[in-house]
Amino acid sequence: MKKVLLGLVLALFPVVCAASSAGVTSVFDIGTSVRAQSMGGAFSAFTGDSAGGYFNPALLDTVEKTEIQAAYIPLFFDTTYNYICAAIPTLDIGSFGFSGAVINTGNIAFRNDDGVKTGDSSQFIMELIAGWGKFFITPDLSVGLNLKLDYQSITHYANDLTFGLDLGSFYRVISDKDQMLGAALVLKNTVEPDFKLSGTADTVPRQLIAGASYKRILTADITGTANMDLVAPIGTDFDLKAGMEFTFFKIVAIRAGYNTYGILSAGAGLTLFDSITLDYGLFLTELDTQNRFALKYVFGDDIPDMRKRKAEIDQEKIEKMAKVLAAKELEQLRGNIDKMKDKERFKALHYSNGLESYFDGDLKRSLAEFQTVYDIDSGYMSVTYYTSYIKGLMDRSKQGAYSDEVVKLYREGVELYLKQDYKGAKAKWESILKIDPYNRLAIENLKEVNPLLRELEGFKEGK
Repeated sequence: MKKVLLGLVLALFPVVCAASSAGVTSVFDIGTSVRAQSMGGAFSAFTGDSAGGYFNPALLDTVEKTEIQAAYIPLFFDTTYNYICAAIPTLDIGSFGFSGAVINTGNIAFRNDDGVKTGDSSQFIMELIAGWGKFFITPDLSVGLNLKLDYQSITHYANDLTFGLDLGSFYRVISDKDQMLGAALVLKNTVEPDFKLSGTADTVPRQLIAGASYKRILTADITGTANMDLVAPIGTDFDLKAGMEFTFFKIVAIRAGYNTYGILSAGAGLTLFDSITLDYGLFLTELDTQNRFALKYVFGDDIPDMRKRKAEIDQEKIEKMAKVLAAKELEQLRGNIDKMKDKERFKALHYSNGLESYFDGDLKRSLAEFQTVYDIDSGYMSVTYYTSYIKGLMDRSKQGAYSDEVVKLYREGVELYLKQDYKGAKAKWESILKIDPYNRLAIENLKEVNPLLRELEGFKEGK
């Protein structure tokens, strides 16, 4: 009988605390967040919370300040669940996360075949996680990984230590001042933890999780968020987790959730001084009704704001260097343009026009002039650099280029000009003025072509 009881206890170790449709999963799938638990555990795409690193390490780099949170949660049958987690964002190398969770069960009675108690034992399960996440390639894509160390023991009988690895990604599909839609893909247990206790091996299977989170500012004082996670039937069965949260005045939050574990949940949060948050969760299960509490503290610099300021300073340095280079090249060209002929003069003239327009802040014209030179000779002076640089400036300042029709007419005029069809070029550029009467691009080119036409007409009359 004693051996049977020991076997039952060991078999329950890797099973989630609340019965799950997914069967055997990690006992720590409950997650290191009462906030997440109260939203049904749907947290793989929820941004801006240090506990998100457990569900998806890619979320760590969405945390704005250093955070630390912890909870002490009584469960069932002399079992407690305790956790502490933290996220530390950095300026340049992403964000780091750390968490520790412990499940402890005491007063496990062992009896002999006659039902006589022979002693007591306890079980201890611990998971430590070190995670990292970072946005890269684009400002909207983040990736991350978790390294996990899992330890299990039954007093006097068996213990084992094993390792695991999670991989995660997050992408902002929509991101503006009023709303954000995020999507996540996580492969938990990419390296599967494998426990061997008393000759029995238990492997925590891989989980492929697809998640989404939609956040919208409903009014000046109310923000709503809806989350959903789908666990693909790979290694485990299909599971659905869904939850929502409404925040009022950035102080009070109410939450609700559901998952196919059969747990209904609700919760609330209270934030004081923009730094201390008390989270509460209410959980209705087949076994009992539970109340859970957690405390979070936020402190330190606002890292996204610091990154923005650093990017602005770096951009100012680049612009300063670009203007120094432009000034030198413009001075060099001004003294030599009149000595040049034909195609070389044309390139130099338009290149200098591009530099002058850049100094004047007319980025549309500057790009058109540099693009003209680039199309003729991409190796001319620094035209490749300026073409790319001006495009970047326009993207950041959200300045649009000339319309497709204007650009088409302008380039057709340039082609005719290079073929010495000055009348044809003039006609094309005059057509631009019918669309945009104050178009500097057309006006400046007409100033160039009109003297050539007068000179040609005078030459013909002289003949």
